[in-house]
Amino acid sequence: MNRTQQKTLSKSSFMAGLDCPRKLWQLLWDRSSAAPFSGMSLLIMEMGTRFGILAHQLYPGATLIDVDYRYLDQALLDTQAAIDAGATTILEACFVHERFRVVSDVVERQADGSWHLTEVKSSTSVKARHYPDLAYQKWVMQQAGYRVSKCSVLHANRGGSWPDVASIFKLVDVTKEVDDWYPDIEPALETMRPLMVKGSAAPEARPLFSKNCLDCPFKETVCWKDIEDFTIYEVINASSLAVLEAEGILYIKDVPAEQIEQSLNKKDRANVVRIQQQRIDIQQDVIKSRLDELVTPIYFLDFESIATAVPLFDSIAPWKQMAFQYSLHILHEDGRLEHREYLHREASDPSAAVAKRLCEDIGDVGSIVVYYATMERGVLNSLRNQFPEYAPALKSMTERLWDLHPVFEKQYRHWKFGSKSSIKVVLPVLVPALSYKDLEVQEGGAASLGWLRMIESGDAGFKESIAKDLLDYCGLDTLAMVELVKILRKG
Repeated sequence: MNRTQQKTLSKSSFMAGLDCPRKLWQLLWDRSSAAPFSGMSLLIMEMGTRFGILAHQLYPGATLIDVDYRYLDQALLDTQAAIDAGATTILEACFVHERFRVVSDVVERQADGSWHLTEVKSSTSVKARHYPDLAYQKWVMQQAGYRVSKCSVLHANRGGSWPDVASIFKLVDVTKEVDDWYPDIEPALETMRPLMVKGSAAPEARPLFSKNCLDCPFKETVCWKDIEDFTIYEVINASSLAVLEAEGILYIKDVPAEQIEQSLNKKDRANVVRIQQQRIDIQQDVIKSRLDELVTPIYFLDFESIATAVPLFDSIAPWKQMAFQYSLHILHEDGRLEHREYLHREASDPSAAVAKRLCEDIGDVGSIVVYYATMERGVLNSLRNQFPEYAPALKSMTERLWDLHPVFEKQYRHWKFGSKSSIKVVLPVLVPALSYKDLEVQEGGAASLGWLRMIESGDAGFKESIAKDLLDYCGLDTLAMVELVKILRKG
């Protein structure tokens, strides 16, 4: 078959094919339909790239192939030249067999002439997905004539500390796990080969319940684009889906009463019936009791934080969470609303400055309202451990945290929430005048990436623009909590 009538299957394409045949077809033939990456996805990809480049320092004297993904034929030639010249360690080596091509992070020649294949991953442990990734690379290498005798994953080590580069990496031998996966490569490729051919029919696109769909760039633009209402996949526990799928049920409005009673757990039953009846359930007595716990002045607090695979500052471990910003709305006893905020704008560890300003802005008395207390409690405890001089004040803050999320998770359930209760879901339903959609930064991952871009930029105008976007986003989080408490008090 003419090579121009077929696409090449890369590592990422192979992994997409394992996830879903439609996802692979989209990547090969209609990539432009992909939704823009979220801020969190972009941050993770950025960290993966930086972590991979840093890993090169662990292999002094290695041959680095200059890979330009637009011209991989040159990378293939350079890899072959390095092997022929006797290179013992090659970084970003390119191998091809027919229309199957891989760029491998690290390959090391062994004494018997075989190769040790290493995949660099910015995760903090070996994941199940790493085995087929390596197995496919091994398959291509061996089909190309290079025997692979050992496979490893080089991942981030939470016990490491910057700037000791070696300490932030951990090498794990996964040869057995990859060998266990290896026989499955050929059968997997048999299902993918037809999709690589120009003019191949696109596999069916339909809503599914799968963890592989969660971050798929084609979920909303292809498979879910015509969905108009709550589906069983968004509301109902996975263990109950099979019986509903067997009856061809997709939308919650179509779930029959007998299935609601027989097949769903208590929480799902409540959510389904509420949606079908378009009902709002409010446990006013419980909510009033919770609100009575609040002590003025009431502080509404939200942090923005960042965690990176390659630590940004000295004495920091990979993926250690650091708060770089907070917003604080203060509701005084006389009804006056005050706003304070802090954003660390320098390219330095923000922790000390955040702790200091926080202790200046929050008094010794008053409830501290947050949404998902786990995040704020984690930040406060981390700062408390780092800075003994602020420990008493920070300890007091953790003891005064009042979590707003459980109220909307359990006591105030609007049918438009579906089964969710995040502030991004609750706010537009109850306070439509406030919207994250009007902001440049709309979610936490974008905030983290924005801060990273800001502190690394030398452009004063760009830095100021990003700073404004970050302040607007974090400020809306705390203003949203103020408005939601007002809603609760109105009953």
